[in-house]
Amino acid sequence: MASQSVYAPPGTMTGYDWTARIRCIPSELRTNFYVYIFLGPIPEPPTDLITHPNYVGSFYTYSNTSTSAIAKQRSQGGSSSHSGSLVEGFVNLSRALVERGGFQTLEPENVVPYLKNNLNWCLEKGIERVNLHDLPSLEVMVLEMLLTQGPEDDIPKMGPPKEHPAITRGKEGGAK
Repeated sequence: MASQSVYAPPGTMTGYDWTARIRCIPSELRTNFYVYIFLGPIPEPPTDLITHPNYVGSFYTYSNTSTSAIAKQRSQGGSSSHSGSLVEGFVNLSRALVERGGFQTLEPENVVPYLKNNLNWCLEKGIERVNLHDLPSLEVMVLEMLLTQGPEDDIPKMGPPKEHPAITRGKEGGAK
């Protein structure tokens, strides 16, 4: 929260928070898996992804693929293949943008082009890399939230999320 806004009352500070929203249907892979988010190139196997300098965060999904769970789903009118529930998770990007991207402030005109060129993701189940096309429901979408903090506020107030589909569109698993 570093900039004075011309749209807010005097003394009000504004800033931006950036997050990757991850949506998918875990049952498409029929196993548990991670979606890893990076700023910069994705490390090649067998690199430990979470210790790599480009790693930002991850989202873990759980898919109950036991025989009894599949039988129960079918008995309730479902299918065991691709009719699972859509889940979503979030990986905050703001700290990594400041620490690795070198940003002093996180205004959209600076952050959007950087993320378009540097935001990447991959899937792993166990220690095995999974092709993104094996999870057709995967959608990584970047969200921007305006933060405002008035002179009387103890903590910043977060505005509604604004989607930035152009950042991930055209990449496998990006905005639809």
